[in-house]
Amino acid sequence: MTQDGKTPEFLINRRKLLSTSAAGLGAGLVLSLAASMARAQTPTRGGKFVVGVDNGSSTDTLDPTNIIASAGVFASYQFGNRLLERTANGELGSELAESWEPSHDAKRWNFVLRKDVTFHSGKKLTASDMVYSLNRHRDPASKSSYAPLMKDIQDITSDGPYQVSVVLTAPDVNFPYLMTNIIAQPEGEDPSKGIGTGPFILTAAQPGIRYSFQRNPHYFRPEQPNFDELEIVVINDDSARLSALLGGTTHFASKITPKLVERMKSAPSVKIDVADTTTFYYFLMRTDQAPFDNPDLRLALKYAVDRKLVLKTTQSGYGSIGNDNPINSIYPLYSPLPQHEYDPDKASFYYKKSGHSGPIELIASETIFPGAVNAAEIFQQSAAKAGITINPKRVPGDGYWSDVWMKKPFCVSYFGSLATEDQAFTQPFASDSPWNDSYWHRPEFDKLLVQARSELDVEKRKQIYHDAAKMVQEDAGHITLMFAASINGLAKKVQGFVGDHFHGEAKNFARCWFEA
Repeated sequence: MTQDGKTPEFLINRRKLLSTSAAGLGAGLVLSLAASMARAQTPTRGGKFVVGVDNGSSTDTLDPTNIIASAGVFASYQFGNRLLERTANGELGSELAESWEPSHDAKRWNFVLRKDVTFHSGKKLTASDMVYSLNRHRDPASKSSYAPLMKDIQDITSDGPYQVSVVLTAPDVNFPYLMTNIIAQPEGEDPSKGIGTGPFILTAAQPGIRYSFQRNPHYFRPEQPNFDELEIVVINDDSARLSALLGGTTHFASKITPKLVERMKSAPSVKIDVADTTTFYYFLMRTDQAPFDNPDLRLALKYAVDRKLVLKTTQSGYGSIGNDNPINSIYPLYSPLPQHEYDPDKASFYYKKSGHSGPIELIASETIFPGAVNAAEIFQQSAAKAGITINPKRVPGDGYWSDVWMKKPFCVSYFGSLATEDQAFTQPFASDSPWNDSYWHRPEFDKLLVQARSELDVEKRKQIYHDAAKMVQEDAGHITLMFAASINGLAKKVQGFVGDHFHGEAKNFARCWFEA
């Protein structure tokens, strides 16, 4: 509701689009049903829940402005809360904010905080803490991936102890979705210590090895955490992570490699959860470095990869084909583009036009996404038919994000689920984004993003994102292979788990319990 008591038309339309999108996804309906069934059961209290996750490194941090890999993301959902959350069906829900509303033009957003929330240190959450937390991501020295999404913020103020007001330089209809990402931290505390308001209190952190938690006895939500202890163990090797689950060492295993799913189907002690996501896997070209500063070479490589074979071989068909842009049908404002099909003739044409010759090194690590090394090898074979020589180089996962990503000219990478179309385009591709990993700079693209944020008409905004997607598809430095399915394994006795399209596996543990 707005301050004048009316619901803005753009919010009505967006809700309609969100509900329509969810209704069109069979997985979403199954998830909703699963959620209802989970709530119908009576949880039991107690026990230690052990989670096995991938993509952890000794260089990881728990500072929310610089969490990159998924192990840190999993940990952040245990110790932290955000103003808002994304529900299983894609809608906005309350977390630390009990209510929120825009001005009539969506240039000012007001958030009213809950009054019963305390940090793990004992400090009570107030508006000044939330202002501090938001401003940390806006700091010019911040490495936060959310910094470019916050550049249109003119001011953030605490209007009383429990109200936060955000004034924007231009309307942004997507702004509340950004608030599903930023963790509340206590002002004055070390931001890397993992102190938050979440369902579990961090007791020990060994980056790249494990994170230990105990139940927060003062958690503010009605659905209290059921486990007394929770431990996140970093197991980067896919087979070892599944073996730990099958052997009973862990109760949850993230990112089950599709080729290992068959092992789970015959195991009586485990079960599987599958959900479509907006996470995408890609080959990353630095457009500021030769030879990838040549747009013809980039286009040649996009036509030289057999995405269907990569999906079938590395993901056993789970997930969906990528199309060199970050938007898929989960997003409400998605509109399809002509598919970049594998075409050796087109690839050869653009390769010759580029004038390049000689081998191209592609750095890959299996810890970045399941089948990453195999994907690079398949690319080597498909590109050879176009006269392009790709030399895959396998490297360890430890230190990959600090030594390879955004450093080397050609490597594998992934982007986790992003909340809105604006985030999906801005974080990887906006000229001023610190996570613009292909170093792609197009002022006309940046202008489209600004225009979209200010456009209250849903159909016009959809067309703008279509144009932005086309620009990224044809020119940017991502060869988007696929959108991943979230495949997670659980011990059969674990109840209450509900996956969803937006980090459901990470934020759901507080609602789980062991069957008596």
